[in-house]
Amino acid sequence: MKYIGEKLINLLKEKFGEAVERVETFRGEVSITVSKEKLKEFMKFLKENESFQMDMLVDITAVDYPEREPRITVIYQLRSLKLKHNLRVKCKAHGNSVPTVVDIWKTAEWTEREVFEMFGVKFEGRENRKLLLPQKYPYYPLRKDFPLEGFEEPCEVWDWE
Repeated sequence: MKYIGEKLINLLKEKFGEAVERVETFRGEVSITVSKEKLKEFMKFLKENESFQMDMLVDITAVDYPEREPRITVIYQLRSLKLKHNLRVKCKAHGNSVPTVVDIWKTAEWTEREVFEMFGVKFEGRENRKLLLPQKYPYYPLRKDFPLEGFEEPCEVWDWE
């Protein structure tokens, strides 16, 4: 996979300034960490700008770092089908929330719900509903503090409607 080059990275740094918190390159893969306040504008720019044309949201996931504050980082994998390049965008979930990108990429509908369900990250600007687990289920299975065997105590979570 080909990732964006130095020229495009510099264009993002120039346009968004301090909102670009960090740029990492590892084995040719580029990851850019963006501030939560500018995430929506940043993502819209990536989709609409002629130099990027990130027309495909491949995936959204998250990583839990319990020792950090904020502990959750949301990760977006983007691709331009026309220009054949990729970019990974990261955003720290301050207040355990980030803005939704459903209005930019419709495919975010399911992946945002999955991140909400598994990590407890709320997406601002949309209804946060679970996909697989009962709506009343109080735990987040992909957080590092979730026990591998699950919880022993029974809980009344089934909300069949």
